[in-house]
Amino acid sequence: MILTYDVLISAGHEGRPASCAHFPQHHCNLGAAGERAWTPIVADAATRILREHGVSVVRLPADFAGKYRVGAAVFIHFDGSNPTCRSSASVGYAQPSGAAAAAAWHRLYGRYWPFGFQPDNFTNGLRAYYAYSQVQAREGSLVLELGEITCPAQRAWLAPRLQWEGALLARFLSERIGKGRVPDFQTFQEQATPKPRYNDMR
Repeated sequence: MILTYDVLISAGHEGRPASCAHFPQHHCNLGAAGERAWTPIVADAATRILREHGVSVVRLPADFAGKYRVGAAVFIHFDGSNPTCRSSASVGYAQPSGAAAAAAWHRLYGRYWPFGFQPDNFTNGLRAYYAYSQVQAREGSLVLELGEITCPAQRAWLAPRLQWEGALLARFLSERIGKGRVPDFQTFQEQATPKPRYNDMR
């Protein structure tokens, strides 16, 4: 049986390591340090806002059973790197429908995110994410790495903006599926202000 919702939102690594025993087919990756604490905050904020605007959302942890048919799906993550500060935000997808959604996310998040993006699908984890096979998404299934949590500068930028990240994501998903009319993210209390680039600091 395939379950149907407007949107699927999964918080990366949430529920692990406990869930690993029930899903041995998944590699039990616990994520970068602090990632399991952050992804549910973003996922819950996006879910709450979408539901308040009439969008049906299935909110899932990292590991889940069943198959889903949705308008759009996102799997929320923060990257890690050793040595640090070698990564940034990035997007992964497996189907052609993901390319247009990824481009839309680049345009939206790129207005505020001051640390740039890695190429789409630059890791196997992004290209072949284990949960893609469980989701049919009309407007694309995306793995969203929202930044490198192990890089001090990026972590400092992200830490006070987790609720804002969820609000921005809700707006993005509402636009992708054409439902909900989530208000412009500029109306939310917490807004991101891009740090000035080096050439702007004179």
